[in-house]
Amino acid sequence: MWVEPYFGELAELANRREMRLSGAQSVGVVLAILALGAITVGLIPAVVLAVVFVVVVLVTNPARQHDRARHRAALERQRQWEAHEQRVAAWQRMLHEHWQAQLRRAAAADTWFPLVLTSGPDRIDVVGGTGDGWASLLATAGGPVLAGGQALLVVDMTEQAVALELAGLAAQQGVPVRHVQFPAASLLTDLGAESGPDDLAESLAGALATMRPPGTDTDLHTVDVTLIRTVARRLDPPLTYGRLAAGLAVLLRLYEPVAGGSGPLAPHEVARLTEAVDSVGQGERRQNELHYVKDQLESLAAAEQGVAGDRPAAGWWSPGALTVLATDGLGPRLKDLADRVMFFRLIHALRTRTFPPGTGTLVVAGADHMGRDALEALARHARNARVRLVLILEHFREGNLHLAGGSSSATVFMRMGNGEEAKAAAEFIGRQHTFIVNQLTRQVGETLTTGRGSSYGEQFGESSSFTSGGLKQGSSSTSGTSLSRSWQESVNASTATSTTTGETNSRLYEFTVEPTQLQALPPTGLVLVEAAPGGRRVVFGDCNPGIGLMSRVSPQPR
Repeated sequence: MWVEPYFGELAELANRREMRLSGAQSVGVVLAILALGAITVGLIPAVVLAVVFVVVVLVTNPARQHDRARHRAALERQRQWEAHEQRVAAWQRMLHEHWQAQLRRAAAADTWFPLVLTSGPDRIDVVGGTGDGWASLLATAGGPVLAGGQALLVVDMTEQAVALELAGLAAQQGVPVRHVQFPAASLLTDLGAESGPDDLAESLAGALATMRPPGTDTDLHTVDVTLIRTVARRLDPPLTYGRLAAGLAVLLRLYEPVAGGSGPLAPHEVARLTEAVDSVGQGERRQNELHYVKDQLESLAAAEQGVAGDRPAAGWWSPGALTVLATDGLGPRLKDLADRVMFFRLIHALRTRTFPPGTGTLVVAGADHMGRDALEALARHARNARVRLVLILEHFREGNLHLAGGSSSATVFMRMGNGEEAKAAAEFIGRQHTFIVNQLTRQVGETLTTGRGSSYGEQFGESSSFTSGGLKQGSSSTSGTSLSRSWQESVNASTATSTTTGETNSRLYEFTVEPTQLQALPPTGLVLVEAAPGGRRVVFGDCNPGIGLMSRVSPQPR
């Protein structure tokens, strides 16, 4: 069988030889004619005739035509190859130009975009983070507020000067900046100028109530209101912390007037308060509460007076200006008291609409220790007063956990150091369904079957027949014997191979943001969670103020 391909080559070789022989024979004929012509006609005409015949033969020679066809085919193939190479080169050049254009576009494209709250919340809760992160957040988010001509009031209870960088940037831009050190700057402030005796008593009693441990008698708040209101109604302006403490000392019969009337209270004020001694009650519980309230107000009045004076709460709110209220440099007990008194002054200002609605933003940093009820009251009054509120809370514990995500609010998570708080934050952000491959299987099987069978058969037959004649006597008989034998042997074998490959996908309900991701955030990194019009929105961002000075920063949201 392997000989067959050579017959074609031998046939082709024979054809070529025949073609060449035919050409040689033609030439021979021409030469013969040439010789004949030279003999019969003459030499010169015969030569001419021979040349003509030779040219005709050479032109019409099949072998020459075949060579020309092969030459033309080779030229056409070369032309097509060159055209193909040109098209390939053009395609590669186009691909290179496209790649270079993509690189240029990527090099010139914006890489940072402003993070805009699409839900328009009234309150933003910032949970977690560090002092540096909070300072960066205020510097980045506070600049546009001041640039828009709105008021920005920052209440800093963190003792980390989180508004220092923002104040520096504002001062460089010519924005008025005012720093109020509480309570030092408020010792000479007339508290009666921003609230009447009843409101002042409610505010101070509310601050003192939050200092008591949970489960304390709730009627003590009423007692505190009664005591402070009794004193405030009988004093002339100004109502300061020191004069209120002195008035409570009169009710306790502990006030010692100064000769010449140069003490904190005038003689007629002492007389009016003395008349009210019996009305406040002489019971042991009342006396103990009198001592408690007096001591707290005296501790506020004992603080070193600041150089810059405070003003009523309305003066904290100035459109196009930055005001920073801070409680720094105080002992633990006095710091806690100052935070609470300032906090409830703020609630009173919101409740009485001291701040014009829609004219600025209020930032309260480090108010975790105020408690859930106080924070909810602040958020409620800020919403009613149409003042945007930003709460910066260091921890995400039980009280703050129930506060975050309230109505018309957005939540920003920064670095969470504590693992339990990070887990609670991840639960708050939510979960989502993902599909992952959790199993790959491959099964290979092979089945081999063999069989062998044999059979033997034998048949023996014998037949005979006898025939007798009629009228004519005669007979014939026939007999036969047959024997047949058969043998059969069969062998069979079969092989079956099977391969099964499987992949199993599982639908998992996992954290959108893992707790470890929250713990690994950079100081300025954040995760925004808000109820956007299109559904729940979770966005990663960064509040480093230096980003605004970089190139390739878009002025529009992505």
